Amino acid sequence: MITFFLLVGFVISTVCSFMLYRKLLMTKKEHVFEGIVLRQERLDVGRDFVSNASHELRTPITIIKGFLETMRDMPEISEDLFDEIVKKMLKSCERMESLVKSLLLLADLENCPKGGFEECDLIHLVDEVSYMLISIHQEATIETYFKDDKIRIWANLDLMELAIRNLLENAVKYAKGPARIVIRLEPTEKSCKIRIRDEGMGIPQKDLPHLFDRFYTVDKTHSRRLGGAGLGLSIVKKIVENHRGSISVTSKLQEWTEFMIEIPLTSHLSLAFFEKALSSAPDLNRDFFPLLNNG
Repeated sequence: MITFFLLVGFVISTVCSFMLYRKLLMTKKEHVFEGIVLRQERLDVGRDFVSNASHELRTPITIIKGFLETMRDMPEISEDLFDEIVKKMLKSCERMESLVKSLLLLADLENCPKGGFEECDLIHLVDEVSYMLISIHQEATIETYFKDDKIRIWANLDLMELAIRNLLENAVKYAKGPARIVIRLEPTEKSCKIRIRDEGMGIPQKDLPHLFDRFYTVDKTHSRRLGGAGLGLSIVKKIVENHRGSISVTSKLQEWTEFMIEIPLTSHLSLAFFEKALSSAPDLNRDFFPLLNNG
């Protein structure tokens, strides 16, 4: 009888060990498969990025080449036509230069610069960017609403100014008339929300999930005419993420669009802890809420 129970115990132990081994093997296979899928997705993203960048660069190059061939084949070209051709070639060169700068900036942001952060007053930063925009687009109006005297954040000033300026310039660019922009600063215990709302053309709901994708444009004809390549919002999103923040967008077609940025306040994070969080985060596509909730 004892031998029988020992035998049964041995069988049960063997079966359990086999099932455990199989489970571990399946888990390992799943992890390997997930790693392969992730690598493939990254390769696909890289290929798409190179393909889109090549396409965007090809357009101005083709225009310049066409005009040069015209000048070669028409040696007796009139002065007016010559000036017009040179003007269009310069515009194509400027577009190409802007695209290359945007691509280089995106590459730098992907590497997540760890330095350059300092404590700054968000109210002052927004006022400075608004003043610069109004000095260029004098027909536009910007209204800023806030309750606090100062709102302190850790920021790379150049990058954060660029992010806010891009959003304000988009609001002016896609306005139906003279742009009216409303900025609201809403601090909470741990973070501050920056709401930037315009009264422009609005964005179709189907386009909202893709708005921050590289090279994505809602109205391709309109974007071409205005010189956009669909990189501006990708840059804004990456800058915000590099500040441990998040960005979202809501819109009503033909009425308004609102971008909302949320970033942590200095009162909640020391600079050392903030920069340590940046340096230890391999994936900056997550927002800062898990970080804030730890405190």
